[in-house]
Amino acid sequence: MGLINLSHREKQAIGAINSGELHDLVNQAISSEHLGKLSSLPLYDCGEYVATKLRYFDRALAAHRTAKSAKKREETLYFAHKTGSDLTLAFAQIKQRMEVEERASQLFFVYDLTMPPFGLTQNMQVRVSYRWRRATGDEWTSGSIVFKHKVRPRLDYHALAQPKPKRKPSARKLAENRESDLLCEWEHFERLAHWSVLDYFRAGRDGAGIPGQFEVRLGDDDRLNNFSADFWGRNVSS
Repeated sequence: MGLINLSHREKQAIGAINSGELHDLVNQAISSEHLGKLSSLPLYDCGEYVATKLRYFDRALAAHRTAKSAKKREETLYFAHKTGSDLTLAFAQIKQRMEVEERASQLFFVYDLTMPPFGLTQNMQVRVSYRWRRATGDEWTSGSIVFKHKVRPRLDYHALAQPKPKRKPSARKLAENRESDLLCEWEHFERLAHWSVLDYFRAGRDGAGIPGQFEVRLGDDDRLNNFSADFWGRNVSS
């Protein structure tokens, strides 16, 4: 599952499952204390969130199956019902997400995240590509926006609070730490950039209004925040 879009495989799996049937099979599984026919549904292909809930439910059934005392079985039965309910809710949420994506895709599509560039530096760029049209009968227009971000050095207060190491870190270790920090910053930056474009279209804005590039705005602490990639004034006009 991508941050922006469900994969084709996930959509196929979600579309193949009937919510009412899922609810009935969850109840049957609790009664029989085994997944049973629930295993035949492509739940593991519906994305990691649903797959995780299914694993929790399976473990809850196993715990209920092996419980001996009346008190223990009462506890495990409650947990089986809870995890089963969590599973059906997770599926309902992912199905709703698919329906929202399908409706939105009639007018716009934002392409998913890319791999980080080789050799990250303090000067970062993320290109977000998209296509859009004003009405379903119109031709598609493709476009992209380049977000720019210069990472500013800042103190690591957590590290300063730790006891000083007996040995000074090697140059290699320092370089590895720096690379790791830059990668975390780039991933955060990329997510913000993609979500900004997606939210722009979801707000009913016109694709013609997206600029070719945008320098992100950092917060007072010189860090990225939820509005740093906001090129369209959401925090002011909406």
